[in-house]
Amino acid sequence: MVDEGERVVVRAQTPQNTGVCPVCGVISGRVHGYHWRTVADVPVDGRRAVVRVRVRRLVCPTRGCRHTFGEQVPGVLERYQRRTARLASQVKAVVKELAVRSGAHLLALLAVGLSRDTALRALLRIPLPTGRGPV
Repeated sequence: MVDEGERVVVRAQTPQNTGVCPVCGVISGRVHGYHWRTVADVPVDGRRAVVRVRVRRLVCPTRGCRHTFGEQVPGVLERYQRRTARLASQVKAVVKELAVRSGAHLLALLAVGLSRDTALRALLRIPLPTGRGPV
């Protein structure tokens, strides 16, 4: 963990185990390379928190597939996301209760940098409740 004044940076790496190919579903442990993922996390002590994770890039061992894919960390890092799962759930809860502009303002006070457009996208990603309609 590195304290950079206005933000806290946590460096981590994924456990050295296997991953599942998203194309054919075969388990692979063959490493193609590494890359860093940087995602925002829940604020610490009123400061922004950033998690930098060293993620392995794996190769599918199936002869016809040979697809390369990034290692996933379920419950922490979601594919293509710039926020951890727990920060994303907090953002959704705030914008759901306070709407977009007020939610973005409150999140800024809580040291979560979020624009109104991003708050709107988070609100639109929340699935509508299923149930009986009016009779």
